This record gives sequence, C-alpha cells and structure tokens, in this order.
Amino acid sequence: MEAWESFKKTVAGNKLIEPGAGVLAAVSGGPDSMCMLHMLWRLKKTVPFDLYCVSIDHGLRNVAKKEVAAVSRWCQSHGIASFVRRIPVASYARENKLSVETAGRMLRYEIFKSVAMETGCGSVATGHTANDTAETALMWIIRGAGTEGLSGIPMARPLTGDINVIRPLHSITREEIMRYLRRQGMPYFTDVSNKAMDYTRNRIRSRLLPLLKTFNPRIVEHLYNLTQIISRENEYLQSVVSREISKSAHVGGSRITLALKRFIGYNKVIQARILKNILPEKLSSSQIERLLDWVSLSDERKMIFSRRWSINKNRHSLTFRKTK
Repeated sequence: MEAWESFKKTVAGNKLIEPGAGVLAAVSGGPDSMCMLHMLWRLKKTVPFDLYCVSIDHGLRNVAKKEVAAVSRWCQSHGIASFVRRIPVASYARENKLSVETAGRMLRYEIFKSVAMETGCGSVATGHTANDTAETALMWIIRGAGTEGLSGIPMARPLTGDINVIRPLHSITREEIMRYLRRQGMPYFTDVSNKAMDYTRNRIRSRLLPLLKTFNPRIVEHLYNLTQIISRENEYLQSVVSREISKSAHVGGSRITLALKRFIGYNKVIQARILKNILPEKLSSSQIERLLDWVSLSDERKMIFSRRWSINKNRHSLTFRKTK
C-alpha cells in the first residue's frame, strides 16, 4: 500500500482526526515530519479541520534556525498558521541532571501543550513511523522487556486534559516516506545528530536494522506487525485484569488487600499483571516471580519484598503494607 493510502486508512480507521477538529503538527523539518505536514495539508482538502504547525529550535545546532525558518515559509505559502519556539535544552539538562535527549523531550512536550491550548487544538500530530516502532521494540528486546514493553509506540495517547498526541504515520515505513517526498517534491532536512553512535537508538537504526535486513528485507514491517499483535493482546489482558481487580482487590492508601483464594485461582500471567497494576512501586520481573512463588509455595506469613513494601498472608487474604 502506498504511503498516502496508508495514511488515510490510519487516520480514518482510528478516528485520529474528526471533521471540525484542530490539529497541531509538530514539525522538525526532517523527512518524517515534513511528510506528515504535507499529508495533513492534503487531507484538509477532503476532511475539514483546522491545521497549525509548531517547530522547535532546541538550541543545539546552528542550522536549526535555518530549518525552522524553512518550515515556517512552507507553511506560509500553503496557508498554514505556524509557530516557532526556542528552548534551552542544554542548560535545562545540566540544571536538572538529565540527558540532553530526555530534557529535549520534556521541554518539547511542554511546548506542544502550550501551543495546542493557545490554538484550541485537541490533537498534536507527531511524525513517528513504523521504523520508530521497530527500533523501540528492538531497544526493549535488548533490555529484556516483557510483552508490555513490546507493544511499541501507541498510535494515540493522552497529552493533557482534552489534548491527545496522534501519530498518523504510525504504519508507514521510512522507505515509503522517502518515496513519497521524492514524488511530491517536498523539501526536508537531515539532522546529523541522528547518526551519532553514542545513542542506542541511532546504533540500532544505523547498524542493527541494516544487518537484520540481510536476513529479512521486510524486518521493519514484521517487527511493526509483531508490536501491533502484542498491543492488541495486552489491551485484552488489561481489560481482564481490571475486571478481576475490581472483584478481588481493595486498595486504600498504604494498604492493599487481595482475596487469596481468588488470586491463587488465576493464571500466573493474570497474577503478575494484577500485582503490577495494584502496587504503586514498579517491580522487576524477578521481584514479581519471587512474590508469586512465595504466595503459592511458602508457609511463611510475612515477607518484605522491596524497600518500601511488605506482604502478609493468612487463610483468606494477601495484605500489602507500605513500610516507609
């Protein structure tokens, strides 16, 4: 399927943009976001909605000023209101002891929120692609993630209040995007920092994915499809878990109680997800495994399983208590 057809199918099938809505396109000037901007502009011809654009200069590259200015000129020539914001990423990262990548993302999304509120947009569109999802899946596999981590990048998620982040290029590969840009004669810029090998994602993009393509040229599509299957299964499992929590758990401040007989009757997959859902402290897979083994096998009545939580067991219930 061509990129344009995939884009329209994603937007319509997932109801990402409704008639009369306001959409703020987050555009860096790179190929992905410029492709998205062009497609949103085309979509306006058949779906009436208000389109705005925001570009951000992170203050990290001298050429960024030229790039955001070019985005603004393109928007002006195509009747799109655009905004340029500059953020002090390097100083913010130093002051808050964050990586430049994390600081940039935090500040970016604050800008997205403020401009979306200023323009009355209910959606912020970002240029995440199938490649981004494939790269994220590989990052989580390398880190040893469970299935929750392999759900990939969501197609839409809440940002704040009534504002959502949407990703209309979600199912489109970077190769398809580059073909689209060439056919449309759409300008774009290449960020050389995306080739820096000190970032894990860049190493995956530049080294691991090309290697995997020698085994299967369609590895990006297959990884993307895998994340979508896992995402749907996770969504179903979460609905089951939420229903069972409402039947068997009582959560109140520093104390959480589970009906023991009902909990033991669950499949181990459901047991693990219940614990992850009800406990405010994030536990590793090994901690969850240890807890489940203790519940089903140990005769002990109490166990301290983390720095802040203990668990008590009697004939009828499991009680989690905050220790600090």
